[in-house]
Amino acid sequence: MKIVYTSCTCLLLFLTQACELTEVTKLAPHHKLGEETVVTDIPSAEKLLSGAYYSLKDEAMANQMGIYTSLMGLNVVSTAVSGIAYTNNTVQTTDANINNYLYAGPYQLIQTANWVIDKTGALKVNDPRKIQIIAEARFLRALGHFYILRLFGEFWDVNSKFGVEIKDAPKLPVAPRSSVKASYDLILSDLDEAILNGKDYVKGSKKGYATKLAAKAIKAKVLLYKKDYSGAAILAKEVMAGPAELAGNFVDLFQKQKHMSDEVILSALVFATENSSGTGKNFYWINAGNFLSPRYTALLTNDARKAIIVRNFRDPADPSKWRGNGKFSVGVDGTNYDTEYYFRLAEAYLIYAEAEARRDGGVLTDALNVLNALRVKRGMTGVTAQDKTQLLALIRTEKELELGAESGEDWFDLVRYIKNGDVQPAVVKPSLQDAGKLILPIPQLSIDASNHIIAQNPGY
Repeated sequence: MKIVYTSCTCLLLFLTQACELTEVTKLAPHHKLGEETVVTDIPSAEKLLSGAYYSLKDEAMANQMGIYTSLMGLNVVSTAVSGIAYTNNTVQTTDANINNYLYAGPYQLIQTANWVIDKTGALKVNDPRKIQIIAEARFLRALGHFYILRLFGEFWDVNSKFGVEIKDAPKLPVAPRSSVKASYDLILSDLDEAILNGKDYVKGSKKGYATKLAAKAIKAKVLLYKKDYSGAAILAKEVMAGPAELAGNFVDLFQKQKHMSDEVILSALVFATENSSGTGKNFYWINAGNFLSPRYTALLTNDARKAIIVRNFRDPADPSKWRGNGKFSVGVDGTNYDTEYYFRLAEAYLIYAEAEARRDGGVLTDALNVLNALRVKRGMTGVTAQDKTQLLALIRTEKELELGAESGEDWFDLVRYIKNGDVQPAVVKPSLQDAGKLILPIPQLSIDASNHIIAQNPGY
């Protein structure tokens, strides 16, 4: 399928809309492909689908999402004023970055996916690609809702009323937030459709598209968050079975192979923003004041993956104190524009290890063996654990070593471990004195525009 790229003008239009965001139904799809777009056949449906894929590589999802969630955790620090509230876990309801990126970005993805589902579903054709396009769009819609749920919803409690505002069709009026259970039900239903009717994963190709394997991988992750540990372990094991495979060289994965790596299951094809300052993941990490935290640098000291630490112009002369993020130090095709890794096979290993350790009747040796298989692949020796508590701690540390400073996964793991009673929030991060700040506030602009139909999260 050919991807249609847009100019910077479209992105600036989106950001202007996001800055004025009042409620999510008013988000216009990229490329102006939405209600006014005529879909008369499969090629025009493909064009509409390209607009949905664009959301995976725009400013909000591919760059700002990873930076701000990483700042909330333990692996990243920033010299930028806009990052201080995230580092200190004191984000306010009026924070512009929530409104512009963290809330608007996933809903932009959802909105464009809904137009694809609606208009492609209305086609009177027998082409099997019709079902496949809808399945891909439903995968993207599930991904968007999942991001909203784990950032803004009480995802750890299926009985909570603080789920997401579900958008399962275009042009829906503003509606109250659904329960966490209903939010999970929609996400899992969409992923099941993608598993059934999505495209096959193809080795040696660009990994920027929804596939059956990607749907299984994200579903395993969703089930882990939902605490369906048996289901998560089963699916993660299926994903581990292939055809994706762990990269042989950790540094080359990020600096050479990128979205062509067969370890990558879903990525953005390229970071899409292009302007005079060279905006991109490479620019933000190397030049714009985002650094690996001293804690994370110390954690990497004896790990073979420390090769991701590279110098940048703000780093001190002492090479032991370099803070640059080498995962994004080399842009795609020699540019400043880089990809976002939404899911790598390594994460399936870690999901399996945790789910197997947590599930009733789980075999701890199986979980440990999979954890060590990943470690050995990364050039490390195996670890041992005396009990479940120690094993879970090792798994969380391994996720930091493996996924740190990519997409903020250490933050989401921290929230889950806190809610499971594995760690005390203020012990692991002093700024987490208020347990109510484990999710972000809904933007006040959206709440006001909804006439307070949308409920704010407790504690804000």
